[in-house]
This record gives sequence, structure tokens and C-alpha cells, in this order.
Amino acid sequence: MPRIALIGGFGDLVVKLRGSLIAALRAAGHEVVVCVPAPSAEARPGVEAGLRGLGARLVESPLVRSGATPHGELALATWYADFMRRERPDAVLAYNPKPVFYAVPAARRAGGRSVVAMISGLGYAFTSQELKARALALVAMSLYRRSLPLADRVVFQNDDDRQMFEHLGLLGGVREVLRIPGSGVDLARFAEAPIPVGGRTEFLFVGRLLRDKGVADYVEAARALRALRVDGDRFGFRVAGFLDENPSCVTRSELEHWANAGTVEWLGRLEDVRPALAACTVFVLPSHREGMPMAALEAMATGRAVVTCDVAGCREAVVDGAGGILVPPRAPAALAGAMEQFLEDPGLAARMGRSARARAEREFDSVKVNARMVAALVG
Repeated sequence: MPRIALIGGFGDLVVKLRGSLIAALRAAGHEVVVCVPAPSAEARPGVEAGLRGLGARLVESPLVRSGATPHGELALATWYADFMRRERPDAVLAYNPKPVFYAVPAARRAGGRSVVAMISGLGYAFTSQELKARALALVAMSLYRRSLPLADRVVFQNDDDRQMFEHLGLLGGVREVLRIPGSGVDLARFAEAPIPVGGRTEFLFVGRLLRDKGVADYVEAARALRALRVDGDRFGFRVAGFLDENPSCVTRSELEHWANAGTVEWLGRLEDVRPALAACTVFVLPSHREGMPMAALEAMATGRAVVTCDVAGCREAVVDGAGGILVPPRAPAALAGAMEQFLEDPGLAARMGRSARARAEREFDSVKVNARMVAALVG
């Protein structure tokens, strides 16, 4: 049985983000080894149960997502080389920066028959405007230039990222470049749900609580709408997600302040977001950049209008004026104005929600998307 290794940089979300691909690979008759850092204590039971249910084996890597030292990076590269010699996978999919930097070269040196690198978003180094991030971006570019030509194929989730890599000269020597929109969305699991009746509009943000995801912009927009409107009992703002070690994550004290002030309602970390999506009226993801935003695709499949930013990944998911509204990034006032449109026109959410579901069916069906990923991996 051919062995496929999926190598990522974040254990907590591996089932959510790669579960449908694992299922497609298993259905095609492949053994699947999932190599990710140890999931958090909170997420571990769900990750382990999910992978068991999918028939995949978990191997925990020593990857540390935040921070880097020369010794630590060398140790990680050595660990991946040992992993390749031990597991001898027939095909390797590396996604997230550090697996692409170090697992792709290790797979090539080990003689892997098919080595695929997937750019699933550019992360803190490329999205943040902090000086530290700019320095990290220079290092990342050097590592991408070294690793990407060693892959048989490089998969991008959106055209903006591909064009950016081309502009930066990161694709020199790359053999084949593909665009595949993430893992798609399971249209049966995320079935269309009617918008709740009762006259109250509920906005919902779901995601890691990162400034780069726009959670602080969302809170600022919520604060502005509460200050400007006198009908505050007719709308609400919910946040579902968790704190993360990413440098752009908000602090627990900030989150507690927002919740205690009544600006937003924090739902905590949700293992199943479907009830929250079904209970909301409009989904909001003011992210500064994405690969392909899974949370937005799930909302679209549920039949929810999506307010998001006119940035890479998001603008490929949502058609402005049809299934949602695009706003500039880092612009809470514009975000508040977009959300207010749904307060002024109570029928807008349902109309855009129908368009969003139709687009999810047409463009992001996980069955179609993962068939392309399987083909990219094993031909």
C-alpha cells in the first residue's frame, strides 16, 4: 500500500484542515502518516480520535512554531531527515513554512517519488508590518528559494500568493506550479441552514484570535456600531476561537476586557462550529491575508453572507456584492459600514447567503478539490 506523508506545522487543526484530504487518500487505497507538532492538551483528544477515525497514523514532530534558533532549526531539519529514512513515504505533502523549508529537502534527499510543497498562506512574516516580521520575511525568502525547486510541484491556494512568489523570485527552478483552493469544504457536513428568525442580527467571527485575522478590527467595528446606533438590542457580535502562540495573537486580558465590556460575546474554542454558524446571520472575517479561508468557506456552505477583506485568498473566496462584501484591510470604519448594510436591509443576508452557498457548491466542493490534490500527490 503506497504511503503518503502529510507534514504540517500545527497539530491542533490538522483534522479540520486536512481531514477531507486524508479521507480521499484513504479511499484511493493509500496509507496516510500525519506528521505535525504535538496538539495542545485541549485539542489532543479530538485530533487523536479524528485521525483514528480517518485511518491515519500520527507522528509528532519537534517543530516549534514561534521563534527560531540556529540549533533548533538544524535539529528540526535533522529530525525530518530521520523521519524520511524511517517512514520511506512514496509521496510527501509539506505545508506551512517550516515543513516546506526542511521536510521538502529531506524528502528529496531520501528519494521520495513525489514531493509536493503547498503554500497555504504566508503567515506572520509576510502579513505583519512589524520590523521583526520584515526580518523574518528575508530569512523565509532565502529558505523558500532553496527548498521549492526541490519539489516536484508547488501548490498555491490563490493567485495572489503565486504572483507574489514570482515577483520575489522564489519560483526559479520550480518544475510545476498548480493552483488548488485549499481543501475545499464538505458540502454535506456543512449543509445549508435557514437564517434564524426573530429580527435580531448576529454577526460571527471564527478563527484563531490573531490581529492578522482581523479580530481586533472586528471588535473595533463592533464598538463603533454600538456607539452609533440606538437599536443595540437588535444586533450582536460573537467571537469563536482560541489564543495562540503566534506573535500577532491578542492577549487574554484584551479578550476578557472586550467580553466584560459587552462589546462582543466570546464563545470560546468550538470543536464543532456548525451550531454557531447556524445561529448567526452574517459571518465576518476581516483577515489581512489568507491562503484560502476555510472558516469563510464553511460559512458560505452554510448559506451565510461573508464580510471579509479585499486581500489575497479572501477575494478569491467571496464575490463582492454577491455572496458577501469586501472591505479594505485594517479599516474598522469600513468594516462597520459593511456590517451596517445588513442592519439597514434585513433581507440582504438571505439573498447573499443563497449566492454564497451556490458559489461553495460550484467552486469549493471538497470532493472535487481533493481529487485534484490526490492527483497532484500520486498522479
